[in-house]
Amino acid sequence: MMDIFDVAVIGAGPAGSMAAKYAAKAGADTILLEEHAGAGWPVQCAGLLGQEAMAESELSPGSHVLHAMRGATVFSPSGARLDFKATVPKAWVVDRRLFDQALLRGALAKGANLRLCTSVRQISREKESSILSLAGGEEIKAKIVISAEGVSALLARRAGIAPPQIILSGAQVQVPFAVEDPEKVEVHLGVAPGLFGWVIPLDEGSARIGLCARDRGCEHLRSFLKTNVIKKRLQGSPVALNVGGLPLGPAGVTAVAGLLAVGDAAGQVKPTSGGGIYPGLVAAKIAGGVAAAAALEGDGSALRLMEYDRLWRAALGRELEIGMRVNRMLGKMSNAELDELVGYLAGKPRLIKAIEEHGDIDRPSRLMARMVRYLDWDAIRLTRLLGYALG
Repeated sequence: MMDIFDVAVIGAGPAGSMAAKYAAKAGADTILLEEHAGAGWPVQCAGLLGQEAMAESELSPGSHVLHAMRGATVFSPSGARLDFKATVPKAWVVDRRLFDQALLRGALAKGANLRLCTSVRQISREKESSILSLAGGEEIKAKIVISAEGVSALLARRAGIAPPQIILSGAQVQVPFAVEDPEKVEVHLGVAPGLFGWVIPLDEGSARIGLCARDRGCEHLRSFLKTNVIKKRLQGSPVALNVGGLPLGPAGVTAVAGLLAVGDAAGQVKPTSGGGIYPGLVAAKIAGGVAAAAALEGDGSALRLMEYDRLWRAALGRELEIGMRVNRMLGKMSNAELDELVGYLAGKPRLIKAIEEHGDIDRPSRLMARMVRYLDWDAIRLTRLLGYALG
């Protein structure tokens, strides 16, 4: 006999677990389907979470939090640097496997069902329900499906959810490393076309070093590790490698009849930093609530589920659009222009203080708006760039 659920969530990453939690919390009979043997694997994230991401996770401090970060050093292509460090923590380095597992436990605590090692091969929409065909030949029925499959999102694409505007190639290693300041992340501009390179300290003697590029992420990472600023501080060979795609720019529509897409599957990723946890969690809560309500009402139409699309865009749409503008702006700048930008900002003490006080990796537009007031008459070009980014 076929199992029947109100809501089926595909993928037990952060967005999937949170969507399942909120669907179950709203009274829907919910099942969470994960193709791997556990949550948090394979790791495809740098593991640096801002204040709002931590708050949205609804998790108490625990073993998943490794340590706090209070600042950053931004390196230009020629080696010029911009340093800032707040008096209070601004972000946290987390163990993604433990973090994902904690989120999954939160979903189960609210009554969601879980099936591991369960791959969904096909979704067929029949009247007011969907039939999910599993890898072993079994089928289950659900009134509403939430795709939290990740960047590939094959099932969401087949259902009519368009892919993100851009998919970057990300690569990261964990390596013994001479860390300059364990409370500061390093951002390296100009190391590859696409985004930037990073060094995230784990302690004084190891770090996660990675980047995102338009293509060939692993090749660009090998080159980045050979640059002088990195190579001279390497103290051994990499002990772990993570690779994955990074979707930027959400699809025009993230809800169709019977199905919602959330997180990486919907392109809900910050284009300024590549972080997807915060927007994914915000959208997942909305998705879980809307899916539960629609299932209990017996209305899985595209018109009904578009409530999700409207609500998450109201919460995140402007921030993601500004992020895409900033990403495009930085992508068009030459190395010489990036050197000039970093040098200019480094010479503005009041602006650095504003960054230290108001910096927010989850909502960077707030800081950008404040930066404008600290720019002098000689920064007309920079002011125009910020104006373009803020729309």
